[in-house]
Amino acid sequence: MFNKKRFSSLTNILIATIVFSAIAGCGAKTVITEVTEYSTTELAGDPASEESSIDSSDLIASNDMTENVPEESELETTSEASDKEASNANSPLPRYEYPGPELFYLVLYDYLRDELGAYFDDYDVCIPSPQILEIDDADKSDIKVYGNFWVYNYDLDGDTLLCTSGGSFPGLIHLKYDPEKGFIVTGMDVVADGSDFDASAKEIFGDKYDAFINLMSDREAMEKTRAQIIANYVADNDLSITKYQDYGWNPVTLPEENIDNFYGDLN
Repeated sequence: MFNKKRFSSLTNILIATIVFSAIAGCGAKTVITEVTEYSTTELAGDPASEESSIDSSDLIASNDMTENVPEESELETTSEASDKEASNANSPLPRYEYPGPELFYLVLYDYLRDELGAYFDDYDVCIPSPQILEIDDADKSDIKVYGNFWVYNYDLDGDTLLCTSGGSFPGLIHLKYDPEKGFIVTGMDVVADGSDFDASAKEIFGDKYDAFINLMSDREAMEKTRAQIIANYVADNDLSITKYQDYGWNPVTLPEENIDNFYGDLN
């Protein structure tokens, strides 16, 4: 599936439709409920008290935080991700790691990279590029992240990242906060494809539907976010990459890195 499948940025939006047609069948809302526990194990403050409230200081990584390692999961894509990681052991590029300070987003990006990225064939690096519409953290047992979640897969060609596959996964990601494990992804509701797209999107996004449609249609903002995330990945890993390119389109020069400003405290 998607073996080195090239695509233009004008047809990217169709890929997720194809992906979920193959996975879930046309017209059905995909609910991913069995997921790897992407969790944070060391938080600022006192993780022992279940009564303690969460503020922005709880979401900032400490210097001695242990690496988030996926635990066992029944989700098929988890084993696929492991196989893919093994097959990419000789990749010329380092694995994408979220470079910002927030533990919340570290968990979210790991999920996008490992679970959603597993739907595609071999590549040198998978770089998530989420368009986040809104985060509802009123209920710490079900934190809701609404958005259009993109993953792009690249091969290295000189100083250019050539996009080989990718797609968008519009919908709602659920997380919970555990006082011992930190933030954990518990599931994802994905907007249905085909003729059921509209009804499914309205069901998932509710009164956020119009804002969601506007988010999806803002290609300029989407590409700006994508370019910045790539630039920050390049800077974080001290790589000599200067451009990325979609098949059939001119290369795009990367902006200056802005890790210190692009990623801020989650309120």
